[in-house]
Amino acid sequence: MPDIKNLDLITAKVNDFTVNDLKFVTEFRYWVEMDTVQLYDEYNIPMLLINFVLIPKREAPAYKVSIQFKKVGSLQLAAGGTVIQLSWFEIMNISDNGWDSVNYLVRDIESEDRFKFYCNDIEVIAIEEADWIIG
Repeated sequence: MPDIKNLDLITAKVNDFTVNDLKFVTEFRYWVEMDTVQLYDEYNIPMLLINFVLIPKREAPAYKVSIQFKKVGSLQLAAGGTVIQLSWFEIMNISDNGWDSVNYLVRDIESEDRFKFYCNDIEVIAIEEADWIIG
């Protein structure tokens, strides 16, 4: 399991959680936290907030999980229709590769050309029970 801040917010509700339990994307928000007045300054921080639908392995309710990704790069997203379905979601720690400010590769393995990015930091922001009908 990658080093995700506030992961205990999820594991308190779903003790056998894996990132592959994140099955759908319902909201996707990209922005840049501006540190200086220069638009292309290396001190500006690309941010990404994604709301996922978490479907536990056991009989349990679905959850809406908000996760924030910091210092996002090489973002690839192809979406159409309604929610984005994830086939085999993965967050891989690549900090040993020696890339500056890149610790994680985030992707849907089976649809990597449609959903993939790199980031430096990951934090769970919120989790709440969802009453959506899935299926």
